[in-house]
Amino acid sequence: MDEALFLHVNRLQVEGGTLEYGVTGKSDAPALLLLHGIRSTKLLFAPILPALAERYRVIAVDIRGHGNSVSHGSFSFEQIVTDLIQLLDAEQLEQVTIVAASFSAVPAQMLAIREPKRVASLVLLDGGYYSLGEVPGFNTEMVVERLTTTRFSSVEEAERQFAERYGTRVMPEGWMRDELLKREDDHYGYRLPREAFSAYFQEYSIHSQPELYQQLTCPVLLLLADDSLLSKEEQQFHRQAVANYLWIVKQAKVKMILEAQHLLMVTHPQETVNEIHDFLSN
Repeated sequence: MDEALFLHVNRLQVEGGTLEYGVTGKSDAPALLLLHGIRSTKLLFAPILPALAERYRVIAVDIRGHGNSVSHGSFSFEQIVTDLIQLLDAEQLEQVTIVAASFSAVPAQMLAIREPKRVASLVLLDGGYYSLGEVPGFNTEMVVERLTTTRFSSVEEAERQFAERYGTRVMPEGWMRDELLKREDDHYGYRLPREAFSAYFQEYSIHSQPELYQQLTCPVLLLLADDSLLSKEEQQFHRQAVANYLWIVKQAKVKMILEAQHLLMVTHPQETVNEIHDFLSN
């Protein structure tokens, strides 16, 4: 499947592990670095990769602990940033736009702050503008327990449940294979280990918002899912969080894709691509 989506797939030795990433698109075009959400892989971007590859050089990464990026070291946002800098060096990328989904939008902003000359702009896909621990009803320990004990009878069953949840079958067959690991009971669970779930959710829950956001200097597009699909309490929370973000990050623009769910690239791939194109063309 990687062969169908990427021109080539590379593996890079990083601290405490190996980072895998796919490369496609035009070698001499502006570069996009795609960062997926938690418990996923670079293949989460499968619905939009072909369209992006028509205009850009596209690099999609398995973040450490996910997919084929194996880690024997720590799981932290700082370590993700360090991994990505090594990737930029390996690919000799002087400047990129980062397209980051959900939790990865936080380390994406951290990278933009650490390497301001190398990050031309940020596209944050429904994440990175709030602390997860403040979201109404969210309980880190309960979520970590649920995700680490989730089991599927097969990869096909996992993909069927995903398609039902998001109301679409745009994902290619077998795309979740690298996201799952066969357990001793012959059922499949998420590959990401418990300690990684705990560490990443903990960091997303307590990251220092104003101190992070106010250091950003590059253009930012905050591309949001349709908040009318949320409960009234969650809707109020997210609208206030967006307002707070825009108050601090003056150069940020915000767009919402109507009827889109959290994984915008899955439920509304064409609209997501159109917004990225429009943002980068201005």
